[in-house]
Amino acid sequence: MLYVLDEPTIGLHPRDNTRLLDALEELSSMGNSLLVVEHDEETMRRASRIIDLGPKAGSHGGEIVAFGTMEEIMAEERSLTGKFLREPPVHPQRGSRRPMKDVSEWLELKGAKRHNLDNVDVSFPLRRLTAITGISGSGKSTLLRGVLLPAVEESLTRAGRRKKSGPLYWKSITGVQHLSQVIEVDQSPIGKTSRSTPATYLKIFDAIRTLYARLPEARLRGYTGSRFSFNNQGGRCDTCEGQGVIKLEMNFLPVSYMPCEDCGGTRFNRQTLEVKYDGKSIGEVLAMTVEQAADFFTAHPKISRPLQLLVETGLGYLKLGQPSPTLSGGEAQRIKLVTQLARGGTADRPRMAKRGGTLYILEEPTIGLHAADVELLQGVLHRLVDKGHTVIVVEHHLDLVAEADHIIDVGPEAGYRGGKIIATGTPEEVSKSKESRTAPFLREVLGRKATKGV
Repeated sequence: MLYVLDEPTIGLHPRDNTRLLDALEELSSMGNSLLVVEHDEETMRRASRIIDLGPKAGSHGGEIVAFGTMEEIMAEERSLTGKFLREPPVHPQRGSRRPMKDVSEWLELKGAKRHNLDNVDVSFPLRRLTAITGISGSGKSTLLRGVLLPAVEESLTRAGRRKKSGPLYWKSITGVQHLSQVIEVDQSPIGKTSRSTPATYLKIFDAIRTLYARLPEARLRGYTGSRFSFNNQGGRCDTCEGQGVIKLEMNFLPVSYMPCEDCGGTRFNRQTLEVKYDGKSIGEVLAMTVEQAADFFTAHPKISRPLQLLVETGLGYLKLGQPSPTLSGGEAQRIKLVTQLARGGTADRPRMAKRGGTLYILEEPTIGLHAADVELLQGVLHRLVDKGHTVIVVEHHLDLVAEADHIIDVGPEAGYRGGKIIATGTPEEVSKSKESRTAPFLREVLGRKATKGV
């Protein structure tokens, strides 16, 4: 049989990952063929052959960059995968970690009791990057999203509205007064229709429409900013109603879409497209990649700054007008993170800087990301912390875990045999734990210092 698997290691602890790969190898030894889409390094090391696509993403990819054994992939200079296999990152990548001795403000959660968590007490440092680790099913998500998130939300709401509502899954939580808000940044879509795009989500499309409305040609015609919105009548194409595509519904067949013949997918009517800035119509701007638009709007920081942040996080290949439903979960999550960076957050204001800024909660943000994208994601999370915010992630990816300032390891096993805090501290401190199931794998990653460049 031919087995086709799409990232089967998602959500698995390195120990469980090893067990999965053992099972896959057993299937192969029985005469079956396995085709696996995967970013996991250990999976690639066990594979008989690797097909590497790239060299980059979107319009910069789509080629077979390399094919062969892992050694052959590593020898290919154009392969980003080969580069990371050949020279795995050394941690901490910034040279040093933020000192934990300087942390004076902590979120202290007491009596967490939900699912397999049994009266757990745990503390989270503010203005630091914290990773929650442990075996799959040990209680990590329950701790972060099932207890800490509602505890902080309830405390902030009660403090703001002075409502009395007792905690449900915890006895007490302190330190919330140092926070201004809590935001969960997940991989859910940033929009459900083609009317939602990266440009609209980042709020830069409003600035672009205002720019076009101020052009002499637009003012001469009496056009306002609404004329350049594909959601309003007057400026948009009437045939596709500003969606750029026509929806085709046929009995017994899936719904399909085709470009609008009247506007050619530009979303706007001919009169609107006649107004041009630097030779480009509003429709042509939406067709630009983020990378192209960042250069095109260099003279307008309000537009170019968020776009440049997207480029720095590896999303320069996306188009400004790309429908949100076509984005992957990882792309959507990074756009959300960039939006937070672009807005500056409450910690950028002097009045809020003393309150610890925003608490960002993420669950396995590395899902679906290549090693190069994980490295860029780490940079985004570090920038949020540098701005005075607090970031807590549930994570299995050891490269991200090794970048954390503080680790909380849950376990030791899954289900009723888990739910306990096994080890806390810096990655170096947790790697020395004899009871932690994460420690052996963490030691291996931290030990890369001696093998860099080999």
